[in-house]
Amino acid sequence: MKDIDFELLKKAKSGDQFAVNEILSENKRLISTIARKYYLIGGDIDDLVQEGMIGLYKAINTFDFGKNDKFLPFAITIIEREIISTIRKNNSHKNTPLSESMFVEDNDILPAEGCPEEEVIGFETLKELNEEINRNLSSFERMVVKYYLKGYSYLDIAKLLGKESKSVDNALSRIKRKLEFLKERL
Repeated sequence: MKDIDFELLKKAKSGDQFAVNEILSENKRLISTIARKYYLIGGDIDDLVQEGMIGLYKAINTFDFGKNDKFLPFAITIIEREIISTIRKNNSHKNTPLSESMFVEDNDILPAEGCPEEEVIGFETLKELNEEINRNLSSFERMVVKYYLKGYSYLDIAKLLGKESKSVDNALSRIKRKLEFLKERL
């Protein structure tokens, strides 16, 4: 890839939208190449390319002709930072459903007062849910979720179970994936 013409870049920095669009379109292939090196959970390559375009736009606006003699290396750095920043933001929310979940007591599923049929159905539903959870989760995963729901941190759970904190993190990710069926049932 050749570096961008300084005259075109000066026009873009001064607000010429045509120049900005030309720089963005000329470098879309470069941004796609950079974006393919990364993976966004729950997203696709187009999302990363879009973030790369935002990074290129920021590079156009922040480039200093007095400090830098080449725009392209500067722009690549800004593009990569923008993509990585997006991935980090996205990954920091990967356990949000588990973090926002709450422990459900038997009394929360059962009606407070009602007919005996509803109570029996409530007990059967709770029993079925417990059986499905036990069937889907390993003993390690059941212990992790038990401590997690009691408010223990990743590090505390890892110490209690004699594992690495990364193992606990991986287990919570698996638990989330394995218990997706609960959303439909509850």
